[in-house]
Amino acid sequence: MSVVRPWGQVKLTGGPVAAIVVLGDLLVCAVLLLASIGVIGTEPTTRAEETAAWQSAGKLYFGWLAVGATSFAVLRMPKALLAHVSTMLLSPIALLVLLVSSGLG
Repeated sequence: MSVVRPWGQVKLTGGPVAAIVVLGDLLVCAVLLLASIGVIGTEPTTRAEETAAWQSAGKLYFGWLAVGATSFAVLRMPKALLAHVSTMLLSPIALLVLLVSSGLG
């Protein structure tokens, strides 16, 4: 068995994996947002609890971003890497625009 063959098979699965990565990242971003505002888990009642909830969600978000980017880079899956980084960076911006536009409309 050749060493080149498994890496070639991994590269072929980049397209379907990228789609799954995007769906997973969107789910993670949504869950972290809901957890940080208290919809999932306990609702923060004081300013300190609210700050702690946002900080822990931020740590999880950046950890997910870093581990995912590192994993896809090591596995040599450029489509999945690009999908992961772009989804993780653009989804909070899109969510903010959606929330602001729905609040104004």
